[in-house]
Amino acid sequence: MPINIQTNIGPTMRSLSEQGTYRNSMYQQQEQKKKEKQKVTVRPTLVKDDVAAHFVKNEEFRLQSAGLQNEISHLEEEISIVQTAAGALERVEDLLIQMKELLVIVTNETEYNAAIRKADQDELVHLINRINKVADETSYGHQSLLDGSHGVRGVASGEHLEFVGMNTDSKTSPLNGYEVVVTEAATRSELQGLRPFTQDMVDNEEQLIFEEGGISYRFTTQRGESVSDTFNRLASWISDCDIPLEIVRNADEILHFKHLQYGSAYGFGASSLTPGLLSLESQEITLASSGLDVKGMINGMPCLGHGQYLSAPDEADDISGLTVRYTGNEAPIDKMAGTVSVAQSGFQFQIGHPAPHVEQLSLGSIHTSFLGADTKNVSGFNSLQDIDIKNGQRVKDSICVLEKSLKEVSDVRARIEMFCDNQFKSSMQNLQNEYNKIIVTEQNLENSAEARAFAEQTGNIIAKNSGRSSIAQAHQNPEIVLTLLK
Repeated sequence: MPINIQTNIGPTMRSLSEQGTYRNSMYQQQEQKKKEKQKVTVRPTLVKDDVAAHFVKNEEFRLQSAGLQNEISHLEEEISIVQTAAGALERVEDLLIQMKELLVIVTNETEYNAAIRKADQDELVHLINRINKVADETSYGHQSLLDGSHGVRGVASGEHLEFVGMNTDSKTSPLNGYEVVVTEAATRSELQGLRPFTQDMVDNEEQLIFEEGGISYRFTTQRGESVSDTFNRLASWISDCDIPLEIVRNADEILHFKHLQYGSAYGFGASSLTPGLLSLESQEITLASSGLDVKGMINGMPCLGHGQYLSAPDEADDISGLTVRYTGNEAPIDKMAGTVSVAQSGFQFQIGHPAPHVEQLSLGSIHTSFLGADTKNVSGFNSLQDIDIKNGQRVKDSICVLEKSLKEVSDVRARIEMFCDNQFKSSMQNLQNEYNKIIVTEQNLENSAEARAFAEQTGNIIAKNSGRSSIAQAHQNPEIVLTLLK
């Protein structure tokens, strides 16, 4: 009987193929499990340690980077404060230059015009008010910069005693302040006649000549005018001529004149037609007695006197540049004029890397009542706030006060710019360099960790694909199994 091989072989081949496939699949799965077990037993501790170390290093760099960013932001804010003050001072300089140009124009005027002079005076006042506005309104955030709140401030306690100023880098005084001793008060240059001024001298057309500041002035009495009226007219004439003198009236009708300003820097001379009325000899100039500068000590340190102002020498460490004004006509009986206290309210900037330190920057007031103080002038201007152009002498004195004010503002601006160059720029450069180094290191660390993770992931993918390849190979064409059976 014939055998149908086709019928019997088909199921057999399918059975063998399925069994072989199953065995190969099981074998590949077992091999994969063995590899995974080996991998788990060898790698877990190392991978965990690497991740932890990377995390710690990355956190350290992150904290350092955040700290440096904070320092850079803080330094940028401090730079902005100083640059704001410098910009305001530049505007004040421009206003002072405009004032100087105006005063020069007034000085060169050949003819007096009341309307033009009034317009010039109004313009001068306008410029002064603009400077005061800059001083009052310049601020950074809620901090005023140029009103004196961040400078050296002082207060004097004692009759006739005033605080004038101090060096910008000065320290705060002790709680009880510094004692001020005045041994001699300032006086003014004066000249007094030896004989009374009579009606006969008036009727005889007496001539008086005054010399002050290199300029001579001549006054002549009028016949029939009373002595009292002559005194009044003489006082008005002195004022109209801008002579910085005053008449001291007395019951004896003796001519007595004093200079308006205190100290040895100011003097004058005078002569009279009648000997002894003012000058010892007829029409010969007699010099007035010299004025005296105030003498005294501050905190036990002998100081320099100039008029009514008493200034500590620069070599005095604690009170360098401290200036007070004593306005009394006589020194105190016990020589104790009072005390003066000083407070340093300057900005405290913490800068420097890697060794931070504190730098102080004091910004005084640029209000015109503080600029140009203690300037020698015969018109009696105490500051830039007082200047005017009412007459020739006052124009000259205004220029003197203005030039000192301009120098004061320029010095402060130069000190600020030097502070920025020497302190801020180098510190900012060091911080930026350190920050850039940390950023590069942190990026390299992250790139290394990413490369390691990518390599491990790639290895796992290769192993998985290898298992899949073995399983696929077991599912090849059953013709191969049939060939083996034959």
